[in-house]
Amino acid sequence: MSKGPDAKKIDDIMKVLKRTGKEGIWIRELARQAGMPIATVFYYLNNFMQDNIKIEPAIFGSIEHKQMKIVKLRRDKNV
Repeated sequence: MSKGPDAKKIDDIMKVLKRTGKEGIWIRELARQAGMPIATVFYYLNNFMQDNIKIEPAIFGSIEHKQMKIVKLRRDKNV
């Protein structure tokens, strides 16, 4: 039986996202700064925080890198 999300983990992830600004942050770097495994951060982003964040592929010039994901905090809920 699952006990639900850990509020401290969500808070730690949100603190890092708020510091990064509108450019967003690479998921691996987000995990490093939050002090959590990448899989845990990815799980929390996709299962408990999807209303507050956007996950987009990284773009280098005009090339979209589908495996590198950038996380951005949603500034308004309708985006």
